[in-house]
Amino acid sequence: VGAVVNTGACLARWTNDVWKATAHRVIVPDAEVASRHRYSIACFTMPDRAALVAVDPRFVPPGEACKYPPISGLDFLLMKLREAQEGWSGNKAAQRGRGGEARE
Repeated sequence: VGAVVNTGACLARWTNDVWKATAHRVIVPDAEVASRHRYSIACFTMPDRAALVAVDPRFVPPGEACKYPPISGLDFLLMKLREAQEGWSGNKAAQRGRGGEARE
């Protein structure tokens, strides 16, 4: 039994990218592995809307600046939703032909 913890963008921001955000994907190497039972539990959490999402100073080396400015939990969530919407819109546009018709 094992566990994999995918860190996200908020934790990366809090740690000044010391802990990297991971791509949340499952890659199955072959049919044998795919035939085994696998159970996953996803849990996505966000800070409260008024919480300050700021780099913890313990993750900033002496003489260096934070990579991210402080932001509220609500503004962080809205930023990530905009990024997701833009990415989704871009993927949909890439799937369309020149005339705007959907490709198969």
